[in-house]
Amino acid sequence: MKPAAGLMEHPFGADYARRTPAPADAMLAAFRDQARSVFEPQGLPGPKNEAWRFTPLRALAKVPFIPAAAADDVDVTAVPAPVAVLPGAARLVLVNGVYRADLSDKIEGVEISTASDRSLLGHIATMASVPMAALNASFMGAVLSLKVTKAATTPVHLISVAAAGSQPVAFHPRLLINIAPGAALTLVETHCGLPGQATLANPVTEIRLGEGAQLKRYVQVAEQSDSFHLAATGIALAKDSRFEGFHTGLGGALVRQEIAAVMHGTGAHLELHGAYALDGHSHHDFTTSIDHHVPGCSSNQVFKGVVGGESRGVYQGRIHVARDAQKTDARQLHKALFLERGPQIDCKPELEIYADDVQCAHGAATGEIDADHLFFLAARGIDPATARMLLVEAFLADATERISEETVRAAFTRDIQGWLSRRSLKAAA
Repeated sequence: MKPAAGLMEHPFGADYARRTPAPADAMLAAFRDQARSVFEPQGLPGPKNEAWRFTPLRALAKVPFIPAAAADDVDVTAVPAPVAVLPGAARLVLVNGVYRADLSDKIEGVEISTASDRSLLGHIATMASVPMAALNASFMGAVLSLKVTKAATTPVHLISVAAAGSQPVAFHPRLLINIAPGAALTLVETHCGLPGQATLANPVTEIRLGEGAQLKRYVQVAEQSDSFHLAATGIALAKDSRFEGFHTGLGGALVRQEIAAVMHGTGAHLELHGAYALDGHSHHDFTTSIDHHVPGCSSNQVFKGVVGGESRGVYQGRIHVARDAQKTDARQLHKALFLERGPQIDCKPELEIYADDVQCAHGAATGEIDADHLFFLAARGIDPATARMLLVEAFLADATERISEETVRAAFTRDIQGWLSRRSLKAAA
């Protein structure tokens, strides 16, 4: 069945829906039906959608995806060898969006369930305003709920593996995270893929922080070079809660990480940072939206990236300060570095301020590696390739140093150094 006139053709039509297994939970089945009534009339977002004009989905729409649940030739018996579990962390594994208890650890202080948390599902990442949430809700086959009732002493490392068989596959997992008042959790996410046919990961995460709760969430996307990753996250912060987030992008054909946070209680604070390193034809889009609804809250964002080849980096950051949100402190900064001529950067920071007693700022800058800095290092006997690596690593370190967890910061830094080393070797070949 073709989409309505004027809409982009895509593989997520009636045949895709027929091949997607119906959930056993009647409430989830009704939720999916409702979502399809939202998704079908609007389809995939096109260039006329302002939030998506820098990230066209034409290439994705041409791939003949089938639901991952319909692929009968996928067999994953272990986590991919290159993915190392963080020291001291408990492992939580998803394969094509489905929780695999046989590959996961038990986690003290965290209740894990494959039943939906009805107080969360669809309430924070709303399908009416987030197109990828509508796509996810239309076809989601699995829900994973994490409930934290106290300060969890063990960090959680969630590893999401994308694996296709003889045909390209798509999957739409929903992660629900409920942090009770006064509770705390450190969560690291690694999204990776196995070589083979293209995959589409379409995860949606809904997070609720209770009064005085804390969540540190660090997300790494390192998909295969021909795969797609379209993620959306919604965060609700109560009074005096704290959220620290960091997102990296080091692989994938087209990646979009969309994060929206709403301050519902005074004293809430959000740190949201990221780094990306792109080459080839990679396209990464970081889109953030921070809504300050109440007085006395603060947020801070720093995103930095480097682009080479014919890649394209996108940063869109929106800060909204409501009329009653006095004493707000909100800041955002994006800086990007061109490694050569050819790649593109699109940056669109926005401030919407309706209160008068606030401190808000945004900044954006792009440029090339400074020739004087290269000369300074060369004059001290450092070869040009090493000098470029050192300068790029230092540039990105301004973002990664904002990761407060030392083991996570070291792991993410190593991954960036590995990307730089591989690129340097490729350039020298």
